[in-house]
Amino acid sequence: MKARFFPTLIAMLFAIVLFSDAMMGQTNGSVSGKVTDAETQDPLPFVNIVVKGTSLGTATDESGQYTLRNIPPGTYTLTASSVGYQAMEVEITVEGGVSLTRDFALQSATLQLGEVQVYGVSLRRERITEAPAAVSVLSARDIARNASHGQLPKLLESEPGIDMVQSGLYDFNLNTRGFNSSLNRRVLILLDGRDLGTAFLGATEWNGLSIPIEELGRIELVRGPGSALYGANAYNGVLNISSMPPKANPGTRVVLGVGELSMYRADVRHAATIGSWSYRLNLGRISGKTFSKNRNGLTVDQFEYSGFTPGLNSEVRDLDRDPVQTSYVSGRLDYEYQNDNVTTIEGGFTQAEREVIVTGIGRVQAMKSHRPWIRFGYQGHGFNVLLWSNVRTNAEPDYSLATGLALTQDAQITHGEAQYSFSALDQKLFVVVGASHRVVNIDTKRTLMQFSRNDNMSGLFGQLEYRLDQNLKAVLAARFDRTTLHPSQFSPKAALVWSPFVGHTLRVTFNQAFQSPNYSELYLHVKHPLRNVIYLGNPSLVPEKITGYEVGYKGVFDNKAFIALDAYYNQLKDFVTDLAPGVNPAYPGPIVVDNEPFSRQVWSYANAGKVNEGGFELAAQYYVSNEWHVHYNYSQFVFEVLEKHLNDVLLPNAPDFRMSGGITYTHPDGHDAEISVRYTPSFPWAAGIFKGQIQSYTIINGSGSYRVSSNLSFSLSVSNLLNRKHYQIFGGSLIGRRAVVTASYSF
Repeated sequence: MKARFFPTLIAMLFAIVLFSDAMMGQTNGSVSGKVTDAETQDPLPFVNIVVKGTSLGTATDESGQYTLRNIPPGTYTLTASSVGYQAMEVEITVEGGVSLTRDFALQSATLQLGEVQVYGVSLRRERITEAPAAVSVLSARDIARNASHGQLPKLLESEPGIDMVQSGLYDFNLNTRGFNSSLNRRVLILLDGRDLGTAFLGATEWNGLSIPIEELGRIELVRGPGSALYGANAYNGVLNISSMPPKANPGTRVVLGVGELSMYRADVRHAATIGSWSYRLNLGRISGKTFSKNRNGLTVDQFEYSGFTPGLNSEVRDLDRDPVQTSYVSGRLDYEYQNDNVTTIEGGFTQAEREVIVTGIGRVQAMKSHRPWIRFGYQGHGFNVLLWSNVRTNAEPDYSLATGLALTQDAQITHGEAQYSFSALDQKLFVVVGASHRVVNIDTKRTLMQFSRNDNMSGLFGQLEYRLDQNLKAVLAARFDRTTLHPSQFSPKAALVWSPFVGHTLRVTFNQAFQSPNYSELYLHVKHPLRNVIYLGNPSLVPEKITGYEVGYKGVFDNKAFIALDAYYNQLKDFVTDLAPGVNPAYPGPIVVDNEPFSRQVWSYANAGKVNEGGFELAAQYYVSNEWHVHYNYSQFVFEVLEKHLNDVLLPNAPDFRMSGGITYTHPDGHDAEISVRYTPSFPWAAGIFKGQIQSYTIINGSGSYRVSSNLSFSLSVSNLLNRKHYQIFGGSLIGRRAVVTASYSF
């Protein structure tokens, strides 16, 4: 039955889409054209084209062309805007079945930051200054400048509010606003709407991607609780990553790179457009030695730095010191209808090898895993339909280095979601409604859980955005989630956004969100082979909950400076404790397991703790000229533990403050360079068996690209330029310098 469900559903969706497109195409009109630089006459890619006062919009492709279809008859204002250019508006009159042509020649400006648009805050395009949340945006150019290293999370390490720590070559934990951990999942991470979290732990394996960073077109980081639209695990924020469609970058491109730690990478991409069809194929591999060292022995001399406890933190299995590698292949096929609606089918396969991951019970080396996936999407007529399935299987076992045990995580997550959005009341009201359903099948072959699990989760959500007047809008949203894993959850949201002057906004926001317990916390069952200890989950766990209050200001000054200031106060409760002895009331003492002749101490989990936290984030950007751009951000964090379990150490695993800044140079011919500095003061860390002090560290990073011709370019990325050895997770590896240079040739 399940095997036939998705093919049947996809066929039905195609039929509905084709029929509705044919009907709508008979009554609505379209507009198309080209956008160029008024001085050089060069085509301008990625320019935002919006029908003012509606949700209709698109962006130009790499040749500066755009098409907007399915526009109801009427008179509208069409706006073209892009950072670095003055926005331009023209009036158009659309007639049913008629295609208009409107070209734009944009005049250069020092800055048009107020025209930067975001999607992930409200599931619609809106100016960043009007978004009802704290949000950061990385454009395709920002991504390309820093893509050489191949480590996606490092693109975000200088963003305001970020608590991002690295413990291995690809073992990153990305969080915002405190209470990070060695397996953080408090920020929901989506790539084209597909959840990148694994089933068993919920965390993201960053070496599991099947496209290179160069194929990413946009990254939005929404900070603060987000479950009202996104559901479980949008606890501290949402990272919304978008890849570029095939038609945006046609042709063949070869990327080759080499670097320190015996690193090399290669990627071949081919994309083309054939009529209404466009496609992209990627094939690649990245390899490099790990920062990690062996920790076998019974003295402190075995560890890379001080603070470890011999025995508790010792390991019985040596690392496989062969390079950490990722090999991948992916493909995408788009079909664009006459009314600018798009159907997408894509999929990929990744083989990830030998990464070392820090967990609460010690380090794990994932020897060889396979990550196939598939995604189907449709956007049009106000609908956004998404179906995807992720699989993770062990081609070779993961190994617990502390116990020597071989571990298996075979799992499949299948997710379906449909959204519908529309405007009403003369464009004053914008509505989004949607529903989702997810099925999870997981089998650890009795290495981590006693039995396989088959679970499902469903959600219903909606958002109303009403413009009370030209300068004030109100936002109300709510979501209901039910699951076979824990009690149902209700997540509301409310916001007011006031724009007293052009380019300046004030907002107040209220949010509630939750983080679901993962399968390890619920159903773990592992007997320690060397100690009289058993690790058990707690099926009675309920989700962690957060209630957030925020105020924010965004403003553009003299078309040169952008300031964002966001302050927040959060109330957190029902923390899931670290795996520890004596926390689960179901096991007040040692137990006998499987008729063994001895008893075992139980390490388990429980819900405990109540915390108030607060802070503010300041982000500032200043464009000295069209070429020079400086940026700075500062984040302050405070917390108060009101309640905690006697046997649990409840720490935010984040410093009281952090700051970063940098300067970027962009040459008119396309060359660019950036230098950035990030400072993190000392702070205490506690996660599972790893408890210690993180020493303060300062990291200087450099990156840049040089365009030799329209076909050939070189890029350089240097992380930790001065090679200051440091650790960012207590229990993680010492991190040193990593310099990578890549060459990209297109034809």
